[in-house]
Amino acid sequence: MDEEITLPTLPSRIENSLADIPWTRSLAAGTLGAAAVLLLTGRRRSGLIVAAAGAAVALLENPEAVRDAWNSLPRYIRSGQDFIARAEDFVEELNRQGNRIRNVVSGSVKGD
Repeated sequence: MDEEITLPTLPSRIENSLADIPWTRSLAAGTLGAAAVLLLTGRRRSGLIVAAAGAAVALLENPEAVRDAWNSLPRYIRSGQDFIARAEDFVEELNRQGNRIRNVVSGSVKGD
């Protein structure tokens, strides 16, 4: 049989095993996962609240990483804006090319 656990030693074993689990990291990951599910199912307000709670718990786990991410946020926003501007330029150019092709095709059909 496996190692016998006596009733008096059980609480100390549980306490020791709980100390090994990074509860803040687990809680932060769980709340951020739940927030993602809520956001994907259309529950925006609940999802944002749960995401804020997960971010707060992540702050408890590793405040330096959260501070670095916060300081990098303007750079991420700028990159996102640049990407959107490039996508808009691409769609606009695609629209121009489509109009040009339509004009060429309709001009050759009228000329026939």
